[in-house]
Amino acid sequence: MSTSAISVREGEVLALLGEHLSNAEISSRLFISVRTVESHVSALLRKLDVADRRALARRAAELARAERPRPASALPTPLTAFVGRVRERAELAEAVKTRRQVTAVGPGGVGKTRLALAVAAEAAGDFADGVWFVDLAPVVDPGRVGAAVAAAVGVGEQPGRGIDETVLAALADRQALLVLDNCEQIRDGVAPFLERLLVTCPRLRVLATSRARMMVPFEWVFPVPPLSFADGGDSDAVTLFMERAAAVGRPPDPAVRERIAALCERLDGMALAIELAAARWPTLGLDGLTAGLSDQLRILAGGPRADDRHRSVRAALDWSHDLLEPHDRALLRRISVFVMPFTADAATEVAAFAPLDPAAVADGLGRLAEQSLLAATPSPAGTRYQALETIRQYGTERLADAAELTDVRSRHLGRCLAGATALTAAGAEGTDRPARFDALAEDMRAALAWAAGRPERRADAYRLALAMGELTFARNLLGEAQQRFEQAAALAGDDAGAGAG
Repeated sequence: MSTSAISVREGEVLALLGEHLSNAEISSRLFISVRTVESHVSALLRKLDVADRRALARRAAELARAERPRPASALPTPLTAFVGRVRERAELAEAVKTRRQVTAVGPGGVGKTRLALAVAAEAAGDFADGVWFVDLAPVVDPGRVGAAVAAAVGVGEQPGRGIDETVLAALADRQALLVLDNCEQIRDGVAPFLERLLVTCPRLRVLATSRARMMVPFEWVFPVPPLSFADGGDSDAVTLFMERAAAVGRPPDPAVRERIAALCERLDGMALAIELAAARWPTLGLDGLTAGLSDQLRILAGGPRADDRHRSVRAALDWSHDLLEPHDRALLRRISVFVMPFTADAATEVAAFAPLDPAAVADGLGRLAEQSLLAATPSPAGTRYQALETIRQYGTERLADAAELTDVRSRHLGRCLAGATALTAAGAEGTDRPARFDALAEDMRAALAWAAGRPERRADAYRLALAMGELTFARNLLGEAQQRFEQAAALAGDDAGAGAG
């Protein structure tokens, strides 16, 4: 039966039935007799072909939702076009449809917010009550999460009721998507608020972005990867660079796409770093950008931004660093000396000195990985950790600021020298020797480069150069082998030879 056959008065009675009022209460509200109310109820049961008052109340709620005006999108409008990430967008969109609470996790500058906004905009049509966006970056008090959500949703405080309860009541029957951006600094407030929200509002879905997951049982984590550069000149990373560079000046020649791909690979595919590099394309060109990447924190900086965290790579890392506890800050800067993936044992050997004790290192590595500051890769041989190049450069600066650079570099040198000595020792000709060398080679090169320039480490540099000459020769790296033997000879040119003896 069409609702068009229902009279105006019957419609009013039906709406009050949806509020679960009795006949007497409806009579008082509409200033009609109870008998008239009973007559309208009977007519509604017949016209809507339902069995009882409870069914009428359900139908009233359905009609109310159908007649509720569709809200305008509450998402901020990005000022630049979204580039690529076809697979990630599809996977995250599916997760939002099938999961109650999804957290997009990744390091600062990887592009979590832009990805979440793109997915939310595409999914808005699937939610009858629309999408709300809440930026939690300015919120420093975990107890104010509900207030931030209330402000975004447009819910005001009510006398005698806390703001959290007001928000829960307002969203109880809403079919909507709530996007919570930048949750990392107030996870302790976001997690309990979300638990209450999801229990009270069964038709609500939440998409959160954070540098660390919420660590709650109902959460489904979506790791946001760096932009792909595996397809060379046709990768998402290169496309982003080309578009952003074209926006600030003469577009790059397509012939240099492969070289731009190599540049993006050195930037670890980080969206913020690529955008900042592209902004400097008109003044530095590809050669200048490539040369400047040895100091990414200096070169990857832009002009004033509404969000200071996106002004430079350094600002993004400062935000993450400042969220860490002091012991984890110490660990982050100390493990920055590792070039290749490293184990917890290796980190303990290099980083475990006051204020860090050996037992705290493994736990600290896990926390840094949780904060997206390290990548953790499990394997049958054990978990290995690695930091992005920008994080390593940042950590090196922090080492110098803490006056720990020489101490940590010396420990790293000692580990590399011990590893090289073990590989060149008698009986080290096993089938795993090439793999063991490859796992340590870049760290040995970095340690040698540092030690060779320090007179007090000249003897250690001599021994490491000599060992690397033997190891690279055995690995059939003949050019480097000759270079290392010549380097060892130069280092032994004075008293170092006696010191190395």
